[in-house]
Amino acid sequence: MADTTDTSTVLIIDDSEAIRMLITVYLRSGGYKVLEAPNGQIGLTLATEKKPDIIILDIAMPVMDGFSVCARLQQDENMRRIPILMLSALSDTESKMRAFELGAVDYILKPVSKGELLARIQTHLTINRLTTSLQQANKELLIHQKKLLEGLHAAANLQKNLLPRRIPDCKTLSFASYFKPCQEIGGDIYNIQRLDNEHVALHIIDVSGHGFSAAMMTALASQALSYSGTLVTSLAIDGKRTVTPPVTVIEALDKEFPLKRFNLYMTLFYILINTKTNTYRYCCAGHPPAVHIQADGTMHTLKLGGPPAGMGGEWEEGRGKLNEGDRVFFYTDGLTEYRNENGEFYSSKRLLESMKNTTELPLQAAVQNIIGEIKQFGKQADGDDDMTFLAMERNRTNDKTGSC
Repeated sequence: MADTTDTSTVLIIDDSEAIRMLITVYLRSGGYKVLEAPNGQIGLTLATEKKPDIIILDIAMPVMDGFSVCARLQQDENMRRIPILMLSALSDTESKMRAFELGAVDYILKPVSKGELLARIQTHLTINRLTTSLQQANKELLIHQKKLLEGLHAAANLQKNLLPRRIPDCKTLSFASYFKPCQEIGGDIYNIQRLDNEHVALHIIDVSGHGFSAAMMTALASQALSYSGTLVTSLAIDGKRTVTPPVTVIEALDKEFPLKRFNLYMTLFYILINTKTNTYRYCCAGHPPAVHIQADGTMHTLKLGGPPAGMGGEWEEGRGKLNEGDRVFFYTDGLTEYRNENGEFYSSKRLLESMKNTTELPLQAAVQNIIGEIKQFGKQADGDDDMTFLAMERNRTNDKTGSC
């Protein structure tokens, strides 16, 4: 037990001079500083002025009894922290219960031995100092938490600003989306951007982990994949820009964000759509595969690719064609791994069924309906992971004409 005597002051409030003298001898032999008060009123004044570390308080006293002193001290926020030991000849249960109800931390019967008194004082001083230390630590933690939340809010705003503010005005394609991070900030991001008159690129990223590190890597990766970067297009000798094949984009990200450097990796789905030929090329880097649902209800999973970017490896590219009315859904595993109150996953099977059941709905309504079914499954509870969901549809000829 830590030594609490070297700087501790004890205030004795007792109308008996003999008892005060005896306890003073005990306390000084134990190394404590001592203050004395012959009645409750003087004791209250001394306590307020000197702020002792602990108070030994008699109950039966003239002018102001111990119960009244205890009550008054507990009403003062600055004095409430001082532990009060009641010292009394009253041994009835009612007196003891009242003392504890008024805020006393201990009740000692007279006469008290030196050893018992010193042991109890040291115990309560230690408890009080540990409590004060814990309260201070909690206060500092709250301050730190406030600063952290302010930083999270700032980072969250940055992440939201990275989301596409405007979907490309594309005559042949329509898009719909849903984005919900599990915390203030997370590791999910997506973008839809026009690369030239014939190509639109869409990517969806899920960086491992959550918090600042994941969010910052997400921001860096999203910036690298933006049109202003150098990964998704390249400048030819003749000065013309050419689009980069999806597999080449993934290979470049893998080199740019190695696991050994960032201690994080990212799953990624990248698709490049040619709006003139209505064909697409894609690469799935460890990400949940996109789902291509044809107008007739036929379903294909787009799973060609390889491991997550940053882990090294080899990737292959998939190809497909979009017919009128075809839809492609992209998502992160926050949807399939969303749990209900029994810990059961929503699962890929349920998600695929939800997608298939919404083919007759307009695209945005279909997205909202699928998210609604997922949230209903979990009774609207917040998920354990970020949830990102995108949908793309090739418009029918009688809806829009032309190309991007």
